[in-house]
Amino acid sequence: MVKQILKWQFLFSPLLLLVNCAFSHPGGKNQLSKLIDDSLIARVGSYPIPSTEYIQRYSDFLTATGIKDNLDTRRAIVTNVINETLLLHYDDSASILRNQNYVNDLERVKKQTTLAYLKDREIYAKITVNEFELRQAFERTNEKLVARHLYARTEEEANNLYQLLNMGVDFNLLARQVFTDSVLQTNGGYLGYFSWGDMDPAFEEAAYSLHVGEISLPVKIAQGYSIIKLEDRVSHPLLTENQFLQKKSHLERVLKIKKKKPSEQEYIRHIFNPNIVTFNNANLKGLLDELKNSPSKNLEFYKSKKSSSVCATYNGTSYTRNDLLRRLSELPVVYRKKITSLEELKVAVEGFILQDKLLAIAHRKGYDTLPLVVDEHKKAKESLSLKYKIQEITDKAQFSDSLIYEYYKTNVHLFSTEDELNIQEIIVANGNLADSLKETINAGGDFGMLAERYSLRKWSAANKGVMGFAPISKFGLLKETLWNSPIGELIGPVKIENHYGFFKVLNKKPSEPLAFDLIKDQARQALRFEKQRTIIHDYLVKLQKHVNIEINEQRLTTFKVTDFVSQK
Repeated sequence: MVKQILKWQFLFSPLLLLVNCAFSHPGGKNQLSKLIDDSLIARVGSYPIPSTEYIQRYSDFLTATGIKDNLDTRRAIVTNVINETLLLHYDDSASILRNQNYVNDLERVKKQTTLAYLKDREIYAKITVNEFELRQAFERTNEKLVARHLYARTEEEANNLYQLLNMGVDFNLLARQVFTDSVLQTNGGYLGYFSWGDMDPAFEEAAYSLHVGEISLPVKIAQGYSIIKLEDRVSHPLLTENQFLQKKSHLERVLKIKKKKPSEQEYIRHIFNPNIVTFNNANLKGLLDELKNSPSKNLEFYKSKKSSSVCATYNGTSYTRNDLLRRLSELPVVYRKKITSLEELKVAVEGFILQDKLLAIAHRKGYDTLPLVVDEHKKAKESLSLKYKIQEITDKAQFSDSLIYEYYKTNVHLFSTEDELNIQEIIVANGNLADSLKETINAGGDFGMLAERYSLRKWSAANKGVMGFAPISKFGLLKETLWNSPIGELIGPVKIENHYGFFKVLNKKPSEPLAFDLIKDQARQALRFEKQRTIIHDYLVKLQKHVNIEINEQRLTTFKVTDFVSQK
């Protein structure tokens, strides 16, 4: 079970994204061989690839993707393994080893694998399920639901959608706006029939609590938010003891998965109390200012900023400004840039403290030195090295200016300004006032004067409600309504959370292509990304010429996936 928990982190190496990258046999160096016994699936130079490791990886891949066993996929996976071995052991990686970002990432994934094992042993392995819970779950599995939903990335977007539904906006219309998937766009977010255990736990809990026809409040799910409308509920009246016994082990696994998050939260509450963290706000403010002024600086820069001023204390342990600068510098730049307020910085510091507590427990119990965890560390290092290697190879690819220009002309929509709107607005907080304003405007009242007098947004009110040109994406769910509205036509009142808005489109500015000279670097990067498969393929072909590669073709084509069964 422990191995099952850890392995999914590293199953999909970067080269699996290049699974169709051809494997060639130039110069007769690569060959099929009858000399390899069945303990090996292949040999790359002096590096053997054991059959058991390959079959395990192949089996895991089928399980994770749902792909059926077939010879093409077998060949693709063995090609990936060979290509990975070539890059890891027969290519120069000196520049990657000197890359401070790589060093930081390597230390981070090492901690992550140790913490994954800790969570499995200390939390997940101790989760229990009783008979009552199993039978209650069994009853739910025999009740199918039919639902449709709307998806939102953020709570604010979800609340806006919920408000629009309350205003009477059609569910199908909103689905066309929020989904990029063509099926969900056209079917109104229809999910069809599902049973207990099929969906996100929070989604299911909300769906099973609804009456037919009822719409839920926004529900926090693993990846964003959902608003659910229950369409139908179909129960299976006959439940036998034999059916229960057949499903019992599956139900137990599902229930344990559902309990993971609350169990993890309870464990954290037991070992870490955020209420006893004390912060020095003045020192933290100085730290935040330094972080804002140099968010992309590397570790060496932060090491030079020596400071012993204490920013936080927890249970007798002090965290100085220099300690936190070092820890923050080890985060990926994209995460570091998100820390823009004192509260966000405090959350990050609490995260560091919690991580230290968890790692201390793991080290005290020797989890980080167990063979299984050490093996996962090795896999993590290989996966990370491949990620950096592929990026390095891709970044070195050169393209002529004429090829970049041709790509720019072919994909000019990618290098154009966004549609822009200049609108006039009035925002009020009172529904009765909104109704009165609508009557006044329809009777000929001056929109600008009314905006100046009543609108809550002071800076636009001072400009008689005129907003100035802004990209259409800034207008959220209203963007299509505004763009399709005739110039000067009144829109509203539109309920926006606890406010009401009136809008008039004053001008529209359609998108225009940006000058090639201005976006040449951007076009080069986009072309490089599009050509990544070809770049990596050509690079691998060159490596193959210098390394003897043997594949046990008979073993590859005849093994059964059940030859090696994962330990659960």
